Amino acid sequence: MEIQGRVHNGVVVLEGEVPLPEGAVVTVSYPAPSRAGPPDSRRRVRLPLVPSDRPGSRPLTAERVAELLEDEDVSG
Repeated sequence: MEIQGRVHNGVVVLEGEVPLPEGAVVTVSYPAPSRAGPPDSRRRVRLPLVPSDRPGSRPLTAERVAELLEDEDVSG
């Protein structure tokens, strides 16, 4: 049996007259909203420039990116 309902003040209120006995165990399922929003809701990220005579030749770890951003903040 599938019964529709709505949450009201933190309580699920079933719609219509449902013949469920008092104390009946029920399962409530809720379709989780998708994580991906529309493309225009994404935020652009500005990455630091890394000087190199060979682009793509410098390994960037999270720690190295943090150092570069800190250096940019200090010099700016």
